[in-house]
Amino acid sequence: MHRITMAAGALAILLGGGLALPRAVTAHSLLQSSNPAAGSTVAAAPPAVTLVFGEAPDPSLSTVKVLDTSGQDVAAGPAVGVAGHPEQLQVPLGTLPSGVYTVAWRTVSKVDGHTTAGSFAFGVGVSPSTDTTQTTGGTTSPNGSVGDTLSRFLMYLGLFGMLGAAFVGFAVHPRPPRVLIRLGAVSWALFGIGTVGVVAFQVVDAGTGLGNMLGSSLGIGVVARGLSIAVTGAAVLVAVRQPLQRRWIFATIGAAAAASMLVDVLNGHAAAGDQPLVDIGLQWTHIMASGLWMGGLAALLLSVTGTTDAAKEHAVRRFSRWAGFALGATAITGFLRALGEVQTVDALLGTDFGRLVLVKSLGLLGLAGLGAFNHFVSVPAAVRTLRPLRLVGRVELSAGAMVLLATGLLVNLAPPSSRAASEPQPKSTLSVVGADFGTTIRASLTVTPGTPGLNQFAVAVTDYDTGDPVSVRGVTLRFDPASASGVGRSRLELKGTGPGEFSASGGNLSLDDIWNITAVISETSGAVEIPLAIATSLADQVVDTNAIPGAPTIFTAHLPRGTSLQVYLDPGRAGANELHATFFDASANELPVQTANVLVTAAGVEGAIEVPRQLEPGHFVLDLRVNEGPLVADVAGAAPDGTFLHGHFEIPLQP
Repeated sequence: MHRITMAAGALAILLGGGLALPRAVTAHSLLQSSNPAAGSTVAAAPPAVTLVFGEAPDPSLSTVKVLDTSGQDVAAGPAVGVAGHPEQLQVPLGTLPSGVYTVAWRTVSKVDGHTTAGSFAFGVGVSPSTDTTQTTGGTTSPNGSVGDTLSRFLMYLGLFGMLGAAFVGFAVHPRPPRVLIRLGAVSWALFGIGTVGVVAFQVVDAGTGLGNMLGSSLGIGVVARGLSIAVTGAAVLVAVRQPLQRRWIFATIGAAAAASMLVDVLNGHAAAGDQPLVDIGLQWTHIMASGLWMGGLAALLLSVTGTTDAAKEHAVRRFSRWAGFALGATAITGFLRALGEVQTVDALLGTDFGRLVLVKSLGLLGLAGLGAFNHFVSVPAAVRTLRPLRLVGRVELSAGAMVLLATGLLVNLAPPSSRAASEPQPKSTLSVVGADFGTTIRASLTVTPGTPGLNQFAVAVTDYDTGDPVSVRGVTLRFDPASASGVGRSRLELKGTGPGEFSASGGNLSLDDIWNITAVISETSGAVEIPLAIATSLADQVVDTNAIPGAPTIFTAHLPRGTSLQVYLDPGRAGANELHATFFDASANELPVQTANVLVTAAGVEGAIEVPRQLEPGHFVLDLRVNEGPLVADVAGAAPDGTFLHGHFEIPLQP
């Protein structure tokens, strides 16, 4: 009779101590290693770049680019799978001159359909960094959009509702009421809407069409999801059209819902583990037990309305006994799945996935407490009144919906077990300072060496007014290239090195560009974001100066392939100004660059990436106010042939 209490205590003990147990690393869709290795230097260009992932990627839905420092793709062909090694992708190379090259990849996992992206640098004849190498470069893990998370929430809500209605109709009520059929029908509609949304967002994330998705390795999963909608719909339709509430109808709905749950598990994290049969079994049991518990509670509350009687009291007691078993199964299987994917206390507390698992676990503990109250107080009271059961049950269902929403988000996060180990370390050249919107704290970022490839990132967090170090929980940097296409967002978690000081190395500045960097400062009360912007350093760029009395000084930067970029500041004095930038080809004709980005930094000017207005193709103008000089401007854009063009200028102000 104490199953609920024992299960709650067991879950707390397991979460507190079991995560310290060793376990083999399960890999997901993130990059594990490469040849050439990230940050390495090779004497001559290899015949191909080989990438090894934690899951088998689908070559037809994945792309790998090898970019030189101008952003030009130098790969000799598309990415293909490696025979006998489904977890590997390979892209052929031709003869490459000495230089630093960036491998930018974007893959779609064959196993769970998650899209991930990342990049890293290697050198041919030259070092891509000033220090040691790392195993992997910057990576964008699957994060999941709001729409995808809500779609999965609706899908799970529908599955739980159908399974709960089937369970209560089959195992709890000798003569199940018709309301359970209506619950099954509404739940099927939610399941259908959610499943369609999951597939739609999967197609969008993969950057392809439904036809291409069906023709890929993920097509079976898409078809299986469609069949699950049809099969559960047919079972519910039969139930709706039946004049008598026969128990086999509910058994059919329950079997169809359980099969649909298995389809989702086969297309999720569990299928990607190093012990897929065990993990799939655990995950399927976890979802079904949760569905019986929470979905069954919803069905029970709907089916015992009005005043109490002997039949309703019997149904409540019968469900309570089954709920204890379901809660115990939910706790044990949930712990084992968390152990496999989180593995350590540090990962539990230090990663988004781990913290969300902790939130979900605490939510389940709270639900267990509410369930215990119902078991020991509300159920015995059912002989007299159902009011306590209804009040506590509604709170339990509301809290359960929040836990279910966290589950929908967890599906879209990469577990800590999927990450390859990487512990690099380099020094600093570029620096930028920013503040949060509320002007409470500042973040000072230094980057070494500031060139494309591996860099050392250091952040100092200080009080906005006093400049004293601020104690915060952690700092994460998000990187978005302003101009380059084919390189996704990446993240880098920094480690504390002193009061308010954090540092880490990474290949996140993977190529020459202007970069939006967001410093996410985690505090005990939440998190604040501080926008920053830098441009990678340019080595030995030649800039001509043409100063004419009475006219703005013209600066001309010589760029790759004989192209050039000409800028001038009009009028070039403190106050309102126009920054003109014009691209030219090797024949001194205007180069029809369609878009450009500008990063301007100077005293009194906020360092931010701006999109100038286009006067004509290749000629751009940016309005700005300059208080003091000199003005430092980085202008970047892509030529019609895809060549990345970047000019760096220091413009003094005229008196």
